[in-house]
Amino acid sequence: MTAPRVLRPLGSFEEFFWLIDQNRPVHFALAAKVRGATTFGQWRNAFDLVQRRHPLLSVCIETNGNSRPYFYQNIAAPIPLRVIEEKDATLRWKLEMELELSIPFDFENAPLARAVLLHEADQAIVILVAHHSIADGRSIAFVIRDLLQALSGDDIDALPLLPSHEEILGLTRNDAVQLSQQSSAAAPRPATYIAKENSRPRIKGVRLSSALTSMLRERARREETTVHGALSAALALAAWQNNPHLKDAPIRICSPIDTRKVLGLGENCAALVDSGIVTIEPRTPNDFWDIARESTMGLARAQTHEGIIASRSAFYQATKNDIDVPTAAAICAQGMAHEIMLTNLGNLPFGAKFGQLRLETLWGPAVSARFEGVPTIGVATTNGALCLLETSFSARNSLLQAAERILMSACATKETVNAFE
Repeated sequence: MTAPRVLRPLGSFEEFFWLIDQNRPVHFALAAKVRGATTFGQWRNAFDLVQRRHPLLSVCIETNGNSRPYFYQNIAAPIPLRVIEEKDATLRWKLEMELELSIPFDFENAPLARAVLLHEADQAIVILVAHHSIADGRSIAFVIRDLLQALSGDDIDALPLLPSHEEILGLTRNDAVQLSQQSSAAAPRPATYIAKENSRPRIKGVRLSSALTSMLRERARREETTVHGALSAALALAAWQNNPHLKDAPIRICSPIDTRKVLGLGENCAALVDSGIVTIEPRTPNDFWDIARESTMGLARAQTHEGIIASRSAFYQATKNDIDVPTAAAICAQGMAHEIMLTNLGNLPFGAKFGQLRLETLWGPAVSARFEGVPTIGVATTNGALCLLETSFSARNSLLQAAERILMSACATKETVNAFE
């Protein structure tokens, strides 16, 4: 048997995810509904091909006799695939996703990804779960595309191992100290972690109509903002309506930011993500499109090359100072505290048809920072319809129905209101 081989040290954000995950599991999942006849054997073969394409789908994490963690590749460890093959199996996907989010990864054993296949004769739902040090939501969306290409008989070539963000950006420790001091800021309200025994989240989903999705895009363009800004506004207003503890309080929305476009990166499976936090202040009246524009502008710097360097340098300094698990958890609760996480996959650069198969819907990412009372809203658009997935450990009413009503109201005119009926 081939011994695992060292690939490279973890980058700062990868290492931070590794540390946080040892305090509270923060792995994540996506679910894809696929129409068309398949067999378990075809799925198993497709997973093996995809694993060979993406180097980080075969790794574990070891400290190599010192405190610094490294990725080790074990090509003899296939991605675990749990199969549920029974009538109406695909109706259970939210329950299965909740279960998967409650089961932590053992980072010392490869691979740091696993899957569930809810299989029926003419359709399937596949749930992909990944440790956050090896992937982000957009990565797993690309992996799902690769799976469907492999199922349809297309060739999928192996991709190279990407270097860490620090290598890509050319950061040194001196750069990190200087820039992180410039960008550091204490959060006014630290977050509180949920109790460790509360390990199983609740997952709820809403799929907007194609008509509403189209009108939302067009209205956001006319209002000189983005769909993400509009979603931020709807969720903030919904939180003020639904949660008495947040009434008249600022809402901090944390948005993961894909670094691929800014840094010229490809479709590799890796943690190619940063984050930005926008604070939405209550006002009277709360004008929806003003809030949307302010939210979009608030994220603008974080989405630039300079913003990514400033953010990455802070994590680089922290991890180079050999922080431990409790310190990483405290940094996260203080500096990354928020009331809502909005993780939006954006417009994915692939279609829905793969030979005889069709990708009907993509749900997620489902993930949680495990802060008390903080929901994560994962956003994906498939076949012209926007899907919202809420992951929460709270028993409160979902934000999604309220946010949908707010979006309908914000987009409606006398000419378009009938389209929602």
